[in-house]
Amino acid sequence: MIVAVCSLSGAPGVTSLAVALAACWPASPVTVPVIVEADASGGDIAAWHGLEGAPRTGLVALAAASRTPALVPREETVQGPLDVFSGEEQANPAPARFAVEVPGGLRVVAAPGDPLEAGHAVAVLAQNPALLASGRATVVDVGRAVPGSAGAALLRHADLVLVVTAPGDIGQAARLRSCAPVLASLREDGTRVGLVVTGNCPHPDAEVSRFSADLPVWARIPHDPVGAALVRGEHRPPVRWRDRWAAWSAHRRDPDGLEWMPLIKAAKGLAELCDDFSGVGLDTLGPELAKAGAA
Repeated sequence: MIVAVCSLSGAPGVTSLAVALAACWPASPVTVPVIVEADASGGDIAAWHGLEGAPRTGLVALAAASRTPALVPREETVQGPLDVFSGEEQANPAPARFAVEVPGGLRVVAAPGDPLEAGHAVAVLAQNPALLASGRATVVDVGRAVPGSAGAALLRHADLVLVVTAPGDIGQAARLRSCAPVLASLREDGTRVGLVVTGNCPHPDAEVSRFSADLPVWARIPHDPVGAALVRGEHRPPVRWRDRWAAWSAHRRDPDGLEWMPLIKAAKGLAELCDDFSGVGLDTLGPELAKAGAA
């Protein structure tokens, strides 16, 4: 499954949500999530976790391999459950082969920070996207999906597209309305598309859907500086009284639990929803399930 996360304008936290989504994915022996940072404007994850210079990994290596897919020697694949590939999957090596494991166990294919280098790699990958489909669960951070760009082209190859938007901002609301026909065309091609609303949005889900070509709202992500710092690899203790209380209460129940953070809790509910999308009729059930997970 390929889940693409993108925005239409601004910086509403696409990379933070993509990392949280992959980290919260309900992993199993046959589903080990990998995040591919395919942002043509340059990546952030390598800087967050000090991954610069990792040999034979990253978006550039993945894009180069997508040009000439070849059999992957068994000893070069990621160790563990992903070692067991079918012949078809060996012909298109999984993105995990080009990933680096960051603290917490998340596997990341990071983009270079240089926009020219990152943009070229995304363009190559958009022309040869089959490599992304060889993974068990691939979360693709597209960044800003400008219509006609290579990043937007990647959306056509995703099973699910999560459009992160802040319709409480008048500029983003206008962009969402103007891009609604493009997003609707994705749905006509068989791709499930849903909205992830961030920040303080005064509009109800039904109203947001109405001015976005009836795209469903799958989740609402509240402002959470502590959770955002966590996905960047930083440790930031809670400052607000309600966050401190939530952390203390959660620690009593589960010392290792992180769901007291609103971002992590909402991302977990959204990840479970995405994982269940092989079912029927979830375009209708999506908003209720996502809000239940984030409640």
